[in-house]
Amino acid sequence: MTKPEALTAVPLPSISSWTQAANICGFALDPVMREAGISAKTPSSVSPFGLHKALQLCVEKSTGRYFPFVLGEVFVFEAFGEFETFINSASTLREALEAASWAHDLIAPWMMLRLDEFGTEAHLRVELPFPGGHLPMFSPVREVILAVLHQLVRRVTQQTNWLISVRLSQPRPEGRLPQEFEAHFGVPVSFNEGVDALVVDRRWLDMPLKGAVPDIVGQARQQIEKRLAVAVGGRRIVDDVRWALERRPELLREGLEATAAALGLHPRTLQRRLQTEGVRFVDIQSEAKLYRAKTMLRRRAMSMESISDELGFSDRRAFTFAFKRWTGVSPSVFRNQLASNNGSSAAAA
Repeated sequence: MTKPEALTAVPLPSISSWTQAANICGFALDPVMREAGISAKTPSSVSPFGLHKALQLCVEKSTGRYFPFVLGEVFVFEAFGEFETFINSASTLREALEAASWAHDLIAPWMMLRLDEFGTEAHLRVELPFPGGHLPMFSPVREVILAVLHQLVRRVTQQTNWLISVRLSQPRPEGRLPQEFEAHFGVPVSFNEGVDALVVDRRWLDMPLKGAVPDIVGQARQQIEKRLAVAVGGRRIVDDVRWALERRPELLREGLEATAAALGLHPRTLQRRLQTEGVRFVDIQSEAKLYRAKTMLRRRAMSMESISDELGFSDRRAFTFAFKRWTGVSPSVFRNQLASNNGSSAAAA
């Protein structure tokens, strides 16, 4: 199993934000970073393990306020001004969230933001998809990401009532920390949830934003794509398709033509580019359907019929057949296994 410290290391993002947060929390950043093996003046590369160590030390040195929340409040994309421009000029929150996939490619390849939509709710879910990334030791890393996301969404919506609740995978902390969570986010916070997510009213995703400037968004997008081309050789079309299917669940019920339209491409162009990368649209869509099916099956309140319909299957039997072909078990068995595993985890705790 790959150890966290062996994962891709990247320059510590936005060191000025860390410095500002440390000042607010009443300690000097340089000694802390030196102890963590990171240069605060010319930031060296840092792995998830190094980031965890730095955050842990900052929490221990803080007086009065919880450092991950303060860092989230003051965070800016210091060396990625086009990210700030794109987010602040986006037409909708759904569009602004596109920046998350670019952040994964350019800033933190071991971090993922998932958008899960259930009925009237949308869950902005943070994942650290490396072995051990789900462990409580990395809770401060996930907390910072959620706090940054909270600050960015509050900024672009210019509203404080967009958030419904916060769900955290970590055990309930001792002392006053749970109260600090609710005071920071201003909504109920639940622990031992198995996920780390901000829960919002789904309607917020597509509400027009006051700061929308489509021309500027287009320019920022071009600048980001140029940076991607230099840093990672350009973004693959398969990644664009995956992101479109994730942020536009209705596309799971449609064919290649609808996804091509969502990406601003001619269907033949999309098909040709996918063929160049050696993948088929139907396989990417099936992968996205499976991911979403597993996500929805974790919510026991959702019926099999509702899940089948949302994924574009003709009926429950067709969904069951496809799911069993993908996983080897039926949706009902998968859901029961989840319930059994959660029960075992709760008993062990």
